[in-house]
Amino acid sequence: MSLRSEQGALWNRRRALSAGLGGAAVLSAPALAYSQSQPPLAGKFASPYYMQFPRGQAVPESVQAQGYTFPIEWHDTAGRAYTVKDLRGKVTLIQFWRSRCQACHYEVPALDALAPQLEGANFRMIAIALKEDSLTDIDRFYARHKIKNLRIYHDRDHLAFSQIAPAHPYYGVRTTPTTVLIDPKGHYISAYSGAPGWEKPEGVTLLKWYSANA
Repeated sequence: MSLRSEQGALWNRRRALSAGLGGAAVLSAPALAYSQSQPPLAGKFASPYYMQFPRGQAVPESVQAQGYTFPIEWHDTAGRAYTVKDLRGKVTLIQFWRSRCQACHYEVPALDALAPQLEGANFRMIAIALKEDSLTDIDRFYARHKIKNLRIYHDRDHLAFSQIAPAHPYYGVRTTPTTVLIDPKGHYISAYSGAPGWEKPEGVTLLKWYSANA
């Protein structure tokens, strides 16, 4: 594809997204989910802020706007695109963050410290920075907090955050940090809008349970 064609395709994509997704629908997060006898819920994870989803609710992989279908993607530093399809096979924790979010300056390093302890054959963690941060901003954040275990991913179109992350259960807006847990088939497990304390004993216990029961 020529440079002119690539620029035209990008312009059409941005125009369609701007026109068709300005009022993107808020994902619902019903309280109906895994039975009480299954995941060990304690602390903030036992509160209504810990949003659980019914079994089989698929995480969206694409979105339609103005007659176009766009994949819901995020990118690594080399520009490679990823979708929910790339996450299948493991329970995945996605942390959406931005450098201007004060809680993110605690949450992302905490997850980075947990990654070597929890990641394995059944479980992975990824952190996705929002569109407002440039790769330079992200590099600076990672250097400041000495992030070593979480690869850099970037939500260049804002689609991943706007379509995958649910809104806050009471305030109805999407905030950072937001954590989404996805099962090996690409279905929602749960989400938390805010800082629940994944590094605390109740958070670690819960993540280990999901990993063991994937």
